[in-house]
Amino acid sequence: MALPSAEAIALVFVGILLSVFLPLAVNAIRKAGLEGVEARRPSFSERLSAAWRRYGGNKYLALLVAATLVAAVIVFLLGMQFFTPRDAIVAGFAWESLLNKTLAKKSS
Repeated sequence: MALPSAEAIALVFVGILLSVFLPLAVNAIRKAGLEGVEARRPSFSERLSAAWRRYGGNKYLALLVAATLVAAVIVFLLGMQFFTPRDAIVAGFAWESLLNKTLAKKSS
């Protein structure tokens, strides 16, 4: 039995987000050991604001909207059916990875 459409869209969306944010998280962790420690620890809102500016938060907000639309297209317009949550997550991950690699080759 196939997953319900809303659940499939949500899981494809999760796969797209994993594909986007996993490399960012790895880079942030690698850079964390290289930066100095401040005398005063910044508040959560200060850290969030700094991260938003540093990583271009508006760009990723637009990406979230686009990812939602792509997930809906994959499920509804292409008529894909997923029978396990893993299949839906992998489909979203693979779609974004393919798109990223395709666009990266055109721009270089």
